[in-house]
Amino acid sequence: MLRALYERGVTADLLVGTSVGALNAAFIASRPQTPETARELARAWRGIERADAFPVSLRTMVGGLAGHRNHLVPAHGLRRIVERHVELDDLSDAAVPLSLVAFDVNAGTEAILRAGPAVDAIVAACSIPGIFPPVAIGEQLLVDGGVVNNTPIRHAVELGAERVYVLPTQEPRYVQPAPRTALDAAIYGIGLLVGSRLEADIFRYQGEVELIVLPATNTQHVQPTNFEHSSRLAEEAHAAGRDALASAAAKLSTRARVAA
Repeated sequence: MLRALYERGVTADLLVGTSVGALNAAFIASRPQTPETARELARAWRGIERADAFPVSLRTMVGGLAGHRNHLVPAHGLRRIVERHVELDDLSDAAVPLSLVAFDVNAGTEAILRAGPAVDAIVAACSIPGIFPPVAIGEQLLVDGGVVNNTPIRHAVELGAERVYVLPTQEPRYVQPAPRTALDAAIYGIGLLVGSRLEADIFRYQGEVELIVLPATNTQHVQPTNFEHSSRLAEEAHAAGRDALASAAAKLSTRARVAA
């Protein structure tokens, strides 16, 4: 999707991301906004395997199931991915203003992160509750912002955006195959919340700003925890995004001629 945008000369004035979108947003905020950066991001994902992001630890899993820990998967794999691919020390160093959305367990509210250690903030915004441990930043205890707001359109609007490009990880009404593992089931549950929130936000803000929601193509119904099909998913999304942007441009041109 990002590559399709850059190829049309569309670059961001600000970036808002949560969950895996926090990692992607931080990646591009630390690099030039060019098609090569999008290709570099795709190469990064092609090099990541499920075991890198979700390393299995019998001790951690047993501790979580026994109630001695509040998570099932250690976060060191996720942290290594962030450290390897994000070229930011502090969120405030981003060349493009960057806002990450997490959820503060202590306060029961969203937390918007715009400054502070980048790795900690990104890991916090990606830490799926119950799967990864919460991340303590100051007095905040943070988990994945996708719990309440996986496509944070509202924050982009509040920051002054007049046109918002939404790059979702799945279609709002997408129904994936029945999950086979506990991890897949947890991700599936969050996906249901994500889809309903995205639909609600699109309905709420479509009259206030120009919203362009790019298609999250997944013709083979790949599970979110399956990293084996990154290349094909990226190519499908690129082609679908390119077509969607061309269609949006044609509609805008038609409206302009009618108005004239």
